[in-house]
Amino acid sequence: MKNKDKITTKSLAQALGVSHTTVSNAWTNPDKLSSVLRERIFRYAEEVGFKGPDKLARALRTGKSDTIGIIFNDSMSYVFIDAHDISLMRGIATQCEKLDKNLVLIPLRKRQKAEIAPITTLVDGYILNATHNNEAIIQQTLARQLPVVTLDFRLPQYSSVSIDNAGAMAEISRYLIGKGHRQFGIIAFSASKNSCGMRELSQPVTGDNLVMVTRVNACRDTFIDHDIDPATCWLYETRHDEAHGAQAAEALLAAHPSITALICLSDRFALGAIQHCQQHKIAVPQQVAITGFDNLAIDTGGPTLTTISQDAAQKGEIAVELLLQNGPITHYALEHQLIIRESA
Repeated sequence: MKNKDKITTKSLAQALGVSHTTVSNAWTNPDKLSSVLRERIFRYAEEVGFKGPDKLARALRTGKSDTIGIIFNDSMSYVFIDAHDISLMRGIATQCEKLDKNLVLIPLRKRQKAEIAPITTLVDGYILNATHNNEAIIQQTLARQLPVVTLDFRLPQYSSVSIDNAGAMAEISRYLIGKGHRQFGIIAFSASKNSCGMRELSQPVTGDNLVMVTRVNACRDTFIDHDIDPATCWLYETRHDEAHGAQAAEALLAAHPSITALICLSDRFALGAIQHCQQHKIAVPQQVAITGFDNLAIDTGGPTLTTISQDAAQKGEIAVELLLQNGPITHYALEHQLIIRESA
């Protein structure tokens, strides 16, 4: 035992006169041992300089890493900038701390357009955060047949956590229609990886970003239900931040000045749209009503934002629970609420 490099759980067990499993349980399943035996093992391990089992070796041996992979569309920095994702990650991290699990962040966008291959990452399962499902990496990930939980959209063979996105957008649309609006612009994330720009809503939207497709088509269906021709309403797909929200608002209102309401798929888009209107003396909501999504704590510098409220932190906590349990496939529906404020 003098050579610390050769100390293992097996050699420790032999020196203590207990089984290898007993020593291993002291670190991995401490509740299975009495406090006296556990302290005896730890005290002797400290005396000989043993720091605990090799977690990498254990992961390779058992196939369990006690690590969860979080896959999301944007760059690594995105989850530390976007307020919704910050709250979501706080919920995921809080639950992982309770369960002694680790996290690996797997972005699908890098500055040099290099791809990170999650198929090589040693994890026990994945949480998919509103991804473009046709990405090769996503398909490789699903092919690993590890546990998966999706956020904000459903895949039949996996558990999911989401609000009723279609119901929420229909509620926003009905509210605006009830206020007399008939000409709409929608500012949205891209339906497919490379889709961007403006188009009319004469046809249903298709693509592999299911949260975007669901939300936009819910608006379109509601317009039709209220005898509004969707060909007179327009969609603008763009990158998800305030600057691109402002650019989308500028393009929509310049090309179609008859628009009286902008439906934004996030509060970040809505903030950019309001800032554009403020800079160009367009009164909100008197000339253009604007709605958001997520109910983030943002200061528009003007009218408070009408939006959809959802609990992103709770969404993250539940996603971790569903991922780690061995129960049946569960589609967990979070509550949402339309928050009516000054912008509409």
